[in-house]
Amino acid sequence: MNKKNPEAQSKLFHHMTNYASQIMWDSKKDIQPSAYLDATISDDQKVLLCPSYKNTLQGFIMCDVKGKGAQSKLAKRRLDMMSGNVASYSRCMNDPKRLKQIQEVNQLAATIAEVSADIDNEKEAIKKKAVQKVKASKEKKAAVIAKEAEERARELPKLSPLMLDFEEGRKDITILNTPLFPKPYLVKMLKCCYASKPTGVQKKSKEEIYGEVMKCFEASKVAVLPL
Repeated sequence: MNKKNPEAQSKLFHHMTNYASQIMWDSKKDIQPSAYLDATISDDQKVLLCPSYKNTLQGFIMCDVKGKGAQSKLAKRRLDMMSGNVASYSRCMNDPKRLKQIQEVNQLAATIAEVSADIDNEKEAIKKKAVQKVKASKEKKAAVIAKEAEERARELPKLSPLMLDFEEGRKDITILNTPLFPKPYLVKMLKCCYASKPTGVQKKSKEEIYGEVMKCFEASKVAVLPL
């Protein structure tokens, strides 16, 4: 048997507890391991291997409150049944002490179910918020791209003739580094003619932006050289 297999471990544990319960069901003595095994057992292990009726009932109730749909409200329905709030449920009257114990366990289970539901709702809200944030980010990025494309389509026809003069040598590109062409014009040229997005544009000087334009210009000349 694979000792690390959870399913096999569960089957072995159920077998051990069922066997212990069958052997010790009418015994007034505590459960003890066989003397042949020469093993010791703690008090907690005795309770674990031989659960009482109350332990079993509590276990089933705690199991019932977990899950989806009506299962998560089962403990609450049992409380309603004992409180007399819902007359349509069948009722099984027991002695007052046992009924009180069952009611306390169901009250605890109902509280746990409500807390679990609140935690699940909170997780779902966080998940939805994260999805909305990602969606908003994508929409913002798409809007920026669309705005840049619109600006390029509007400005490129105005810039292309001058750039063609530079490329064909009719004009000297160094005139871009004169007061005739301010920094915003050079930035627009980078974005629209070379699809370049220099970082920190606001902090850069005109000379630095001019250097970026020259790099792009030289790179484009190399790209179109005949073989």
